[in-house]
Amino acid sequence: MAAEPNPKNFPVLSYVLARLPSFTAKSPSSSVPPFDIEQPPPSSSSSSIEIVTQMPHLTQPDVLASMTSAISDVAETRSILRTLGPRPDHESVDKARAKLSEIESFLSESFEDIALTDAAAKDEKRRQEMDQEKTWCESILKLDEVHASYEKLLKEAEERLVRIYESAEKNAAEDEENVAAVEVNEEVVGILQHASANPVDRVDLSGRKLRLLPEAFGRIQGLLVLNLSNNKLEVSSNTNSK
Repeated sequence: MAAEPNPKNFPVLSYVLARLPSFTAKSPSSSVPPFDIEQPPPSSSSSSIEIVTQMPHLTQPDVLASMTSAISDVAETRSILRTLGPRPDHESVDKARAKLSEIESFLSESFEDIALTDAAAKDEKRRQEMDQEKTWCESILKLDEVHASYEKLLKEAEERLVRIYESAEKNAAEDEENVAAVEVNEEVVGILQHASANPVDRVDLSGRKLRLLPEAFGRIQGLLVLNLSNNKLEVSSNTNSK
């Protein structure tokens, strides 16, 4: 359908729109079950499989819900275009423009000197016919303009959805990093407890993404070497890394 965005040009937008309620589902008499954003219908199309493979966070309900809210303008315009019909071809648009120019030129002529004769009556009839043709031409051009605006809307929506996805991806990465930091901290605490109870002269904490180093490491008896290389320490330490 002409109102549907091309998956090749608008992959994210096409994926999200495919999970919105169908146009017929909005009808009160429709037998289609209500759409549930938390349980999007499975899609077997190759384009959907490909986009999910590239952007796995699209399957997350909260990400999909945010995207759905962000394209309400696209969904509304799509519904309108489904009612109005497909975009007219270039030939029809060119003919409508040419015909409209001809009609406007005819209608702008003055009829003040035309006598009330049979010729004048025929002229008036022709004028009425041209008014009808003018309305038809204007509707063709208006429909073409609406479709052109819709294409611009699709581009803006795709960019908007990509930004939403990038933000979700960044948040997910930060969450994973925080989880990893907690696991590392637990491991460091274990090393600290072991070093406190047992004499050690060397502790290796390299490559553990540490941001802070517990002060208790400075109180370990007999500690000669503390390797802190390849970490992310934010506070300087008096202990030299080796």
